Amino acid sequence: MAGCAFEDALTGATIAFDRETGGVGVEEADTGPVPCRSLFFPGCSMITYALPLVEAVHATLREAGEVDGASLLCCGKILEYEPHGKELRASFEGDLVGLVAATGTERIVAACPNCVRALREALERDERTAGVVVEPLPAVLAGLGYRIDRDAAARLVKGDPTAPLALCPHDSCPDRATGEFAEGLRALLPEGAWREGEHHHRASLCCGSKLRAAGKFEAADELACRNGEEALAVKADAIVTACLSCAFQLNMAQPCVQAVHYLELLYQWRVDWTDMASWVKFRFLTPGALAKMEREESARTFLGLGAPTLSDEVLAAEGRTAPLQDVMAASDVALSNADVRAIAE
Repeated sequence: MAGCAFEDALTGATIAFDRETGGVGVEEADTGPVPCRSLFFPGCSMITYALPLVEAVHATLREAGEVDGASLLCCGKILEYEPHGKELRASFEGDLVGLVAATGTERIVAACPNCVRALREALERDERTAGVVVEPLPAVLAGLGYRIDRDAAARLVKGDPTAPLALCPHDSCPDRATGEFAEGLRALLPEGAWREGEHHHRASLCCGSKLRAAGKFEAADELACRNGEEALAVKADAIVTACLSCAFQLNMAQPCVQAVHYLELLYQWRVDWTDMASWVKFRFLTPGALAKMEREESARTFLGLGAPTLSDEVLAAEGRTAPLQDVMAASDVALSNADVRAIAE
């Protein structure tokens, strides 16, 4: 299969991905969103870094009757790092809340700690959506009885299913207050195959990705190295995270210990962290939010319905060329059903 396609439960759009080129096409719905009681919300990081895992997890949740659909929208947090970020994020969240209310969504299973926090804060502020339950994916999977197989994890991490295995959990910043991802992660890990580092749960150290998003690269990498040193101190074979942004940062910015996301272990599929440049950094926004963005000032790619073409300056900042962008940002020209099927097949 060269690609895949998703029908977005909140916008009604069909989003098609080409795995070979990293191309993305967005076909606007004729009728808009349809009722959806429960949905899977993978978040931008999971879509960008691990699209096959988005497909696999969505299938798992649907087959278990946990969700009726999925939405590939961004949670909006990253918008704060854009020009006029607070106003832009507030505008986007208004659109997002309206879509959740319109579909009658009662429950969201979110894969990203940032998304869980952002969605809860946005939905709780509006009386139409204040009762929507947002649940962390690892807790849901653990509740379904899933566990990571020790031998399979050793095979993925060390290349030998019989080798001793020691994993060091890393807990993300937005989860500190509740610890839901931290506990869900540990519930999924093989018994006796993990060791706590010095800083964990509420006292966890940031991986550095928040600083990286703000453009403070040196400080970001220093934090990543501290995490690696702590894992090395407990003789861990790998750092295991419940956040894909953390896994990316800890893999690319520190040399001490490899990092792995728990879904890689659970589904036995390893992310190629060195190949991220070939994929669009997919962040799907509502039309209203896109219309308010000053795109030429952004160093990030945002896609949506009716998205304008990015400027040459933005393309250069993203390390891409205009011809590839023409494929990736096909959202400014509605795709036909045949186009979407051609990408997905």
